[in-house]
Amino acid sequence: MIELRKITGDNIDQVIALEVEENQEDLLATTNLRSFADAHMLNADGIPATPLAIYADEVAVGFLMYIYDTLDHESFENEVFYGKKSYFIWHFMIDKSYQGKGYGKLAFEKMLLDIETMPEGEAEYVTLFYRTTNVIAKTLYTSFGFEDTGIIQDHSMLAIKKLNGSRIESLANRNRSPIASASTE
Repeated sequence: MIELRKITGDNIDQVIALEVEENQEDLLATTNLRSFADAHMLNADGIPATPLAIYADEVAVGFLMYIYDTLDHESFENEVFYGKKSYFIWHFMIDKSYQGKGYGKLAFEKMLLDIETMPEGEAEYVTLFYRTTNVIAKTLYTSFGFEDTGIIQDHSMLAIKKLNGSRIESLANRNRSPIASASTE
């Protein structure tokens, strides 16, 4: 059974110790410790951040974090989602010893179910970035209805999902640049 648990003094060391394979390190933008520190800074700045440990049968197997914020980065100015509220998946990982067992998919589903309750406030979207070279992540996110936007920052693709489950029409019909299309394959 997969559970998402708050990170406390009792489990912080377990969460920090979680690692991916060495060849996967460049697929994550940051470490669990840094994400946990970021959560505290974001919360102090009034941006709700939710860091959670992923447990399978009482064992910490992963870490995730999402925030609640406005999609107002300058690279989004011409997008239908610009200025809208979103739950942004900041960090998601499964420890190398527990990969390939379905824990990631189950934890991701639980996280999305939690987000759909809109614990921090109303939002239209769930968003995330993933490395363009991470085919496994792209497959997982696509299976949950995320669509690539064509916006690439630091070798990472912005993917988005409308919370009401409908497709984002402007993304489905948008003309993609050859560079953006080539880097997502």
